Amino acid sequence: MYLFDPAMAQMLMEETESGLFTADQVGGYLCTAVFAILNVAVAYFIIKKLIFKPIMNIMKKREDAIGDSLKSAEELNEQAKKHEEESRNNIEEARAKAAEILDQSRENAEKQAGVIIGTANDEASEIVEHARTDAKRIKKVALEEMKDEVSDLAVKVASRVLGDVVAEEKLKELATKHASEVLDEEVKKLG
Repeated sequence: MYLFDPAMAQMLMEETESGLFTADQVGGYLCTAVFAILNVAVAYFIIKKLIFKPIMNIMKKREDAIGDSLKSAEELNEQAKKHEEESRNNIEEARAKAAEILDQSRENAEKQAGVIIGTANDEASEIVEHARTDAKRIKKVALEEMKDEVSDLAVKVASRVLGDVVAEEKLKELATKHASEVLDEEVKKLG
């Protein structure tokens, strides 16, 4: 027997070639697996460098921009709240000042009204007093004129009635005396 029998080797080869896990096939599988792993690793690094990194940078920038926007929105919201509170305080102060001004205006108006009424009352009292004084003076003048007329009339009537019995001068004196007494009584009644 030969150490190397070609028929036997052929047979062995046919037997071994027909299986799934022959040495050649396992080597091919390993080679394919290594190339597949290398392709995946290269593709991963390429994708990581060319796609993931820029996308992550864009997402980071976007996240920072959103964070900045949120911070500025919070600051603006706080400022708006402060302005709202200040506005409320200003409105309350304005209302208080307006109420104070209205109260002062009312007080001033009441004081002025009191002064005006007092002045009007004083002026009215003065006018009434002047009117009374003028009325008394006019009445006195009228009574004086009436006295003279009454005296003359009384003398005329008496001289016609009595004739020449009593002197005209005596009649005038009596008429003047009587008219003076009546006039004094009237003046006393007036006041």
